[in-house]
Amino acid sequence: MILIFCCATGCIQVPAPPPSTITSWSPMGGFSMSSGSNCAGQATLTGGAATVQNACFSGADNVVLCTDTTAVSAVRCTPALGTLAIAGSSSDVVAYARIR
Repeated sequence: MILIFCCATGCIQVPAPPPSTITSWSPMGGFSMSSGSNCAGQATLTGGAATVQNACFSGADNVVLCTDTTAVSAVRCTPALGTLAIAGSSSDVVAYARIR
């Protein structure tokens, strides 16, 4: 009875799964995929630019998705080792996520 009450009221919380790595092999090739840490967020531009410092950015070959959440404006995101440089319009807010 207590378990049903806890489930119905939301007092049992399930923690987020830890980062994991999945590796697969086949005769045609294989792959390794890591969920890694959460590398996403928002940055407010100052004078049309912002720099995000985060160790999850491992180099210029990272694939990063960026979008301006304030207005319909173009943004440019340039990943580098430990940083993400964002360029856009004035003081807009830009959402970013490292995809790969």
